[in-house]
Amino acid sequence: MNSSCWCLKPFLALLLFVFGSLQHSLAMGLLTTSPGLKQSELTTAELKQIQMQSGWSNDDPGLMLFEINSHLDAPVFCIGANFEFKDGKKRSQGFDPKLYVPANAVRRTSIRGIEKKDVKSYNFSCLCMRATTQGPCEKKIN
Repeated sequence: MNSSCWCLKPFLALLLFVFGSLQHSLAMGLLTTSPGLKQSELTTAELKQIQMQSGWSNDDPGLMLFEINSHLDAPVFCIGANFEFKDGKKRSQGFDPKLYVPANAVRRTSIRGIEKKDVKSYNFSCLCMRATTQGPCEKKIN
């Protein structure tokens, strides 16, 4: 009986630790007042504060380069570009690497497999995190 009691003590201590941690986590989740953030498209006014320059690499005609300059007070996530080709086809392609642009910062990225001679037009897509659909882009992302 004494040896089985010795084996249960570490198990009970671990169980109490896990239960205590879980209880603390649940309590913190219930007491927090900040709403969850959701990805949201940028408004027209916010898009006007994003400047994008683009062009093709001199060394690789299939490598399109982008420079995104954000004048927003909150970070944005630029996820890719939409292309319309001269033959009427359309294609969306993600940035490689995916692009996180901090507040008031400039970042560069690229897309492979798009040749200038084939492109009729293109645009890009950026998102931010919002607490509500009508609210501002959040400055801090937890």
